[in-house]
Amino acid sequence: MLIFYDFEVFKFDWLVVFIIPETRSKIAIVNDSEKLKSFYDTHKDFIFLGYNSRSYDSYIFKSILLDMTPYLVSTQMINEGKKGWELNKNFYKMQLYNFDVMTSQHSLKELEGFMGNNIKESSVSFDIDRELTEFELQEVIEYCTHDVEQTIKVFLKRKKDFDSHLELLKTFKLPMAYISKTQTQLAAIILKA
Repeated sequence: MLIFYDFEVFKFDWLVVFIIPETRSKIAIVNDSEKLKSFYDTHKDFIFLGYNSRSYDSYIFKSILLDMTPYLVSTQMINEGKKGWELNKNFYKMQLYNFDVMTSQHSLKELEGFMGNNIKESSVSFDIDRELTEFELQEVIEYCTHDVEQTIKVFLKRKKDFDSHLELLKTFKLPMAYISKTQTQLAAIILKA
C-alpha cells in the first residue's frame, strides 16, 4: 500500500499529513511523537511517497522517531547544507521504504503551475519564533494537505517511473529498502559498478 506524506517544521511545532489513497484516509499529526511512532509501527511495511522526501522529509520522519528535535535537523539541512544521512548514524538502521516523487529540478510549486493547478502558499512564516496558534496550525495543515494532494497528482503523471523502479527490485531480487535509492544508484547496484 502507498502512503503519501509531507512534513512542515517550525521552531516550536511540527506536523505531518499522510494520505492513503487506497483507503481514502487523511491523517494529520501535530507535535505528537507518540502518535507518529504508533502510525509508523502500524505502517512501516508500506511505501511512503513524498516530493523531495529523499533529501528532507524522510530524515525529519526518522528524527522524530529517534526523539531528536526536528527543528534542529531541519535547520542543519536547510541552513547549514548538511545531508540528512550525515546527522545520525542510526538513520541508516531505520526501515523506511521511501520513494521520492521528485525526478527533476522543478519545485512542487512549479509543477503545480505547469499542471494548471492552484499554487497554494501558506501565510504562516516558517521563521516564527513562538508556538503557532490553533488558527495558524489549521492553515498549515491545509497547506500541507494541498502539497500532499499535488504530490499524488505528480505521481500519477509519473507512475511509470515508480513501476519501473519496483520492476527492477523484483527482477534483480533486491531488498525493498532499495525503493529509496535513485535510478542511478539502482543501476550501479545492478551493474555492480
